[in-house]
Amino acid sequence: MSEEGETVLDARDVAVHFGGRSTLFGRPPATVRAVNGVDLVIRRSETVALVGESGCGKSTLSNAIVGLQPPTRGSIAIKGRQVVGAGRRALNEIRRDVQMIFQDPALSLDPRATIGATVAEPLSVRAVARGGELKRRVAELLTQVGLRPEHATRYPHQFSGGQRQRVVIARALALEPALVVCDEPVSALDVSVRAQILNLLVTLQKRTGVAYLFVSHDLSVVRHIADRVVVMYLGRIVEEAEREVFFAAPKHPYTRALMSAVPEADPVVQRAKQRFVLKGELPSPANIPPGCPFHTRCPLATEICVSDRPELTPRPDGARVACHHA
Repeated sequence: MSEEGETVLDARDVAVHFGGRSTLFGRPPATVRAVNGVDLVIRRSETVALVGESGCGKSTLSNAIVGLQPPTRGSIAIKGRQVVGAGRRALNEIRRDVQMIFQDPALSLDPRATIGATVAEPLSVRAVARGGELKRRVAELLTQVGLRPEHATRYPHQFSGGQRQRVVIARALALEPALVVCDEPVSALDVSVRAQILNLLVTLQKRTGVAYLFVSHDLSVVRHIADRVVVMYLGRIVEEAEREVFFAAPKHPYTRALMSAVPEADPVVQRAKQRFVLKGELPSPANIPPGCPFHTRCPLATEICVSDRPELTPRPDGARVACHHA
């Protein structure tokens, strides 16, 4: 069992670049910088939310962390073991400690396999349990996620979306990993089911000590589950803070725009809310603007933003912000 406060993920200067398509007149293809130099540390029993617009690099970074996408440069260590450059055998051992919950539970499950076979697969492949012990372990995992042991004989199409996601969570936790990457795990679910799944994740974390990297674009969900919030824009982290600090005083203009876009339940509060409106579209990661990448959309941009790229700078309240005018 990992000790409290132990580092389970230590990512340093991670970059993931892709070769683009060839341009007209024989020009060389542009390089798509999906992730462009990210540092991220997660400790045991901690939930770190990774937020940002579609195309900011959240899912690409997640895939690199679990070893599905080799990074162009950088270091990714899971419990001190290096993912980058690891051979097949070493990577298989590392993956015992890092699992993933995908966005769509219907696409995450084999429709031809029973729920019991799906949950048992990682245990049997790793030779963790066999025979009666395997059945007992599967029943225990199903019970932990709010399903019944007899559900093991059913197929995915016989369950609702929320129940299928519970099965995916049971499979992810079967090997007792140190880190689970949750890639938009509730965005495909009904609103009435989301809170149940989020509460289940919190309960399981308290019971097992697992750490979560929670990828989301929904700040209302992030407020409910995260201990720390990391904001990405065009492949870089632009703000990082503890949850209370983040929601009480967002500092980066991009973060303030994301916060102002969250609808309020009270219509009076919604009408009185000040909007921080952005201009223009998200630039292409194949053509990232010079200086601060956000300056093309930022209402606070000045000449220094065009010429100098800001670095993540610590603030007195513990937050780190990459902005000349935060």
